[in-house]
Amino acid sequence: MRILRQTVYVVGHKNPDTDSVCSALGYAALKRGLGFPDYFAARAGVVGTEARFLLRRFGLDAPLYLPDVKTKVQDVMKTDLLSVPMDAPIKQVYHRLQETHGKLAVIQRPDGSLGGIVTNSDLAMAFMGAVESDQHYLRFSLRTLLDVMQGTLLCGDIDAVVSGQIFIAAMSPPTMKRFLQPGAIIITGDRTEAQKIAAEVSACLIITGNAKIDPEVLAIASQRNMPVIVAPGDTYMAVRNVGLSRAVSDVMNQEPIVFAPEDLLSDVIKQTREARHRVYPVVNEKSRMVAGALFRDDLFGNSGRNLVLVDHNEKSQAVAGIEEAKILEIIDHHRLGDIQTSGPVLVRNEPVGSTATIVTKIARENAYDLPGEICGALLGAILSDTLVFRSPTCTDMDREMANYLAGRCGEDPEKLGFEMLRAGSEVESLPADQLIRYNLKEYHIGGNRAAVGQCEVVDTSRLLTRKDEILTEMDALCQSRDLAVMIMMFTEIMRRGTHLLITGPERALIAAAFKQKFDPEGFFLPGVLSRKMQIIPKVTVALGG
Repeated sequence: MRILRQTVYVVGHKNPDTDSVCSALGYAALKRGLGFPDYFAARAGVVGTEARFLLRRFGLDAPLYLPDVKTKVQDVMKTDLLSVPMDAPIKQVYHRLQETHGKLAVIQRPDGSLGGIVTNSDLAMAFMGAVESDQHYLRFSLRTLLDVMQGTLLCGDIDAVVSGQIFIAAMSPPTMKRFLQPGAIIITGDRTEAQKIAAEVSACLIITGNAKIDPEVLAIASQRNMPVIVAPGDTYMAVRNVGLSRAVSDVMNQEPIVFAPEDLLSDVIKQTREARHRVYPVVNEKSRMVAGALFRDDLFGNSGRNLVLVDHNEKSQAVAGIEEAKILEIIDHHRLGDIQTSGPVLVRNEPVGSTATIVTKIARENAYDLPGEICGALLGAILSDTLVFRSPTCTDMDREMANYLAGRCGEDPEKLGFEMLRAGSEVESLPADQLIRYNLKEYHIGGNRAAVGQCEVVDTSRLLTRKDEILTEMDALCQSRDLAVMIMMFTEIMRRGTHLLITGPERALIAAAFKQKFDPEGFFLPGVLSRKMQIIPKVTVALGG
């Protein structure tokens, strides 16, 4: 998919839960409904079982997957380029660039692949007659020459290709014979003797000023099938036009530095730091077809992809490459974290049970009725994050917005909530490495890194039979990410409690924070349902945050 710079991506956190996915869909739909058509929902990971259930139920597509938001060449390259064939005349390419206000022409081989590039500067030099001495020997199509010179062909094959050294016959016949090489392209005016000499030995005769040609000269030329052209203008203009009739491939850069659309802009900047070029072609690696061009000004004038963050505001939880992005808004219901922005942004952070609650509030504040299917997804998100109103994080505002959404989509909140939670319990069958990452959030606390995952299940007993393999994967993740502690919450809604498994160097400290002695078997915490309100605050205090 081509990603455009003007697009704004509404994206949730890594390892997205139901609230993250559905709030992104809801807020993007709201912005589009309010007249901002370039807002699109995105996700930074795999859609979970609960969210998939809601998407199927309400006929919605999953948000676009963004593995990272690092700026790539394709995000800033220009695509409205002039493309011309290898044999296009210099004069034609120059004028087409002037008409389109372009800076670069892409020269294509017959198969469409990149042959080279030519810039305004290259063409201007050729157009002004800056031809090196070794370029006085020219080769061009006769048809092209006639078109450029606006001349008339008196004899010869119009489809012929002419080549030879340019010779201006502006001297006496004896002197001319001394300098003239056979096979030259001779330019002269109404000099009958010079025309006769040219007709006998030249490869092409160009007569300027629309001068008349001696019949005897024309007869000699016709006998040799030598092209004779009569053209308007003086000798200077004729010489220029002959030079500008050359194929643009004569003056193109045949080996430009090229990049691929998927190349990271940061890598390109490093590679071009010492280069003096103002433009670089962008070529598809497999097809070798030109995808666009990267101008030097684009390298340093880029501000990154435009993002709205929903359901998170911590760098460790954000999509990869967040430091290169331009954050426009943050819509969240968690503690304020460490996201830094380049300028002021709109932040909507409220102590409610779900980001979907805030999105619904914003829609109602703007008197905008979200589509029924979006209302259903947002309702599901509120039910998921508040554990069907049973979590201590649930507020009256969550209930109010949920009831409003239920009326809009025609769903019974309790019934939908438990159907969704049953669908979500399928997470129990995931492999251990996927299970611990299913709804995992990472935090930076007091110079330490901590990770807390949560799975809502019907019965923890089945999961706890897999405790050893789960702990093995938790240990591996702790080591690979240099975590001080990792906690897995297996939350039983019906029992209204959570079984904790803890691993990592600070596991005993964290167990003590919950007034427990560390036990590899873990321990059950009655009444604990919320990661945000009941786990993270104690972990923060324990780790010195």
